[in-house]
Amino acid sequence: MKINSILAIAIIVIMMISVFAWLSVETPTKPTIIQPVINEPTSNPSPTNSQNNPTPIINSTKTQNVGSLFTSAFQNVVDAIVSRPPGLIESNPNLTTTVWRTVAANAWQYFQPGTGVDSNTGLPRASLTYFYFTDWDLGVYIQAIIDANKTALIGYGGDWGSIARIEKVLTFLETRELNNASYPFWFYQASDGKEYHAASELSSSLVDPVDTGRLLVALNNLKIFNSNLTSRIDNFVYNKSGNRSNYAALVPDVLNDCNSSTSVYTYYVASGFASFWPNELAGATAKILTNINNAGTVQTFGATLPNATISCEPLLCSVFELNNNSKLNALAKQVYLAHEAKYNATGQYVAFSEGNTQTGFIYEWVVLPTGETWKITDSVTNLPSSINNPIIYTKVSMSFLALYNTSFARNMAIYLEQSLPDSNNGYYAGADYNTVGNANLVFSIDSNSNGLILGASRYCLQNLY
Repeated sequence: MKINSILAIAIIVIMMISVFAWLSVETPTKPTIIQPVINEPTSNPSPTNSQNNPTPIINSTKTQNVGSLFTSAFQNVVDAIVSRPPGLIESNPNLTTTVWRTVAANAWQYFQPGTGVDSNTGLPRASLTYFYFTDWDLGVYIQAIIDANKTALIGYGGDWGSIARIEKVLTFLETRELNNASYPFWFYQASDGKEYHAASELSSSLVDPVDTGRLLVALNNLKIFNSNLTSRIDNFVYNKSGNRSNYAALVPDVLNDCNSSTSVYTYYVASGFASFWPNELAGATAKILTNINNAGTVQTFGATLPNATISCEPLLCSVFELNNNSKLNALAKQVYLAHEAKYNATGQYVAFSEGNTQTGFIYEWVVLPTGETWKITDSVTNLPSSINNPIIYTKVSMSFLALYNTSFARNMAIYLEQSLPDSNNGYYAGADYNTVGNANLVFSIDSNSNGLILGASRYCLQNLY
């Protein structure tokens, strides 16, 4: 049964290569923003303040492509037919530091030159088949370099050590082409650092504050990692030379959103701005957590969650990359327990996030401010996705395992190990729940997946051992 199913998948992959090859270069519609705003992440043509619009406004900047590695997908499927020994998690009942360093090393494979990083420019690719990146992707890569150094995967020196990698990124940020409003374009080409017109020109907005916030989180962590870079980073973030972006103009909108927002996304993004404008945004991110705690609650499979806008992607990024606090940690634990409760009630593994699927990019929301739970929306219309079964995202599964090391988290990770093909280029995005060997697999190996897994590994090694 398993072999027949995998062969069927292989045939389907071959038939759909031409279709998805087109999808891999298709880019999302960008929101029209007359003035720089932050609100909630959005792909709507006319975003409104989240206080007046209970439906989450979704960030479309990470919807670059279906992202599947179709040039080798068939071979990967064929390889999966061969009976494999137990995977890393399954074969190690005790998750030692050695195991987590191996997980980190596996994720870091994506960021090798010629794989997820252009070997000439040193700039990241959003996925193995999408040779472009946003400021969100750039933030993921900066954080990945820091995490790789902290887990001894790379040293400081050498052509591809942390110093050389960071130098390439900072040089790009200091010199990159900006739009007519002196803000970054939405997309750049990894091959030469130039604007990617086909995607950027779909948006008439001046700036993407969501991606900016994510980049600022990483840049602040880079300053902590190497204080010698502080003045250099501050120079272009604060626009001291007058030839970069005026990010300070975005701060009032960030502050305004924090006053009413109950979104984890806003918390994460605002934290990036607050790290550079601490006086102007004093107490702003704490206000969001207070708003979330005061938003009332919803019940799902016996678990209690805040009636807020909750997605695992920004929540886990916040836990791993920001200064933790009791409210943030408590929220992450609540979200985890809701996943476990859903599994106990349904018998189906669940690890909600956002990312590629067999049909396109989706957002899996644990909670929406409407009181709805476990809702999936697509990245363009903000309407319910046509996907039948939720994707169990590897990055969330491994993050839960790193944080809580429970039987549920472990068994879910093993399920993905058994379902997904082996890869030397990082972790695949995930699969839906079905019989092992019959699951719908997401043939995407991307920076978001492997960056978060690497961050989870580093956090685990740094804080839990």
